[in-house]
Amino acid sequence: MIILIGASSDIGKQLLPMLLENDEVLGTTRNSDKLSEFLECKNFTCAELDLMDKNSINSFCEIIKNLKGNITLINLSSISIDKLFLGYSSEEWDAVLNINLTGGIKILQTAIPVMMRTGWGRIINVSSVVAQSCVVGAAAYSASKAAVTAMTRSLAHEYGRFGITANSLVLGYFDTGLIHSLDETRQTAVLERIPSKQFGSCKDIYYAIEHIIKSGYLNGSEITIDGGLM
Repeated sequence: MIILIGASSDIGKQLLPMLLENDEVLGTTRNSDKLSEFLECKNFTCAELDLMDKNSINSFCEIIKNLKGNITLINLSSISIDKLFLGYSSEEWDAVLNINLTGGIKILQTAIPVMMRTGWGRIINVSSVVAQSCVVGAAAYSASKAAVTAMTRSLAHEYGRFGITANSLVLGYFDTGLIHSLDETRQTAVLERIPSKQFGSCKDIYYAIEHIIKSGYLNGSEITIDGGLM
């Protein structure tokens, strides 16, 4: 079973058909209408999840507790509020940290014991190259994604002995998702920093996920998929 947090995101919706070719998928969304084209797929289960709502998180964790077999947990949840640091309200800062980091903690704390019972698990958290570079207007996003990477390394050391691996996908710029929040001038500037002068494809993300699932020795790694971004 693959648990895909953020299945209705732009990247999630492109990954879903590829993931469904290999395993059952439990995908989360705040609005099931966004995944309407997948609802009839026999290997797909849709669950509503709001990472800003503790009751919603608790309800989703009850579903996880009852899962059987091997579990791969992929956390795609991500938002960015683009503004200078002094401009953030406490509510905006909290929203970014909750959705990108804190909201998923209880889900991990629920899923890991299930993985421990079977002696197998894969945790794949999605981070960003923005956490490794200086991007004006992305302080909250950068902080949340840097924390995701650090937490993932800790999980690898704590639970590797139970057959559970934890790795981060450090994503660059892709042809879908947050890239569309940039205006054309900024998109062109990003392309100039990529040797191939192309944005990535979700297939590139899927190939990395497939490799992580198959490998029991790849653990605590940051897999950067950025096309050689300079």
